[in-house]
Amino acid sequence: MILTLLPKNLAKSGFTFVAGKGDKECKECRFYKTCVENLKVGRIYTVSSVRSIEHQCPIHDSGVKIVEVTESSIDAAIPKKYAIEGSTGIFSFSCNESCPHHDFCIPDGIKIGDKYNILSIKEKIDCPIGNHMVRVIIKIKD
Repeated sequence: MILTLLPKNLAKSGFTFVAGKGDKECKECRFYKTCVENLKVGRIYTVSSVRSIEHQCPIHDSGVKIVEVTESSIDAAIPKKYAIEGSTGIFSFSCNESCPHHDFCIPDGIKIGDKYNILSIKEKIDCPIGNHMVRVIIKIKD
């Protein structure tokens, strides 16, 4: 379980977001460590529960709430030859092609060099440049 703070209008169970690095004003806030430093920049998190405690925030006029989050799994595309459920890999695929599957090939929440575990294998992806790709659900491995 990871605690962080989210604007009240976004503090809902199931809400998913990509962690940022905070604004300049955030560094002076007494909640900086909980709000910003508890999360890894660029990673995707999902709110698992919302606590009733609220705080004022200089960035978010409506204030913020304490939420519990977990790092989310990621829909991604990897070469078919590496798609083995339960296996570990290192994300290294890169593509500049503009196609309907680009968000799977270059998904939010993972970067080149990150280790991951394959949780499940989904469908084959029809790659316009001929790569043999498969959509998988992965989880970042620390």
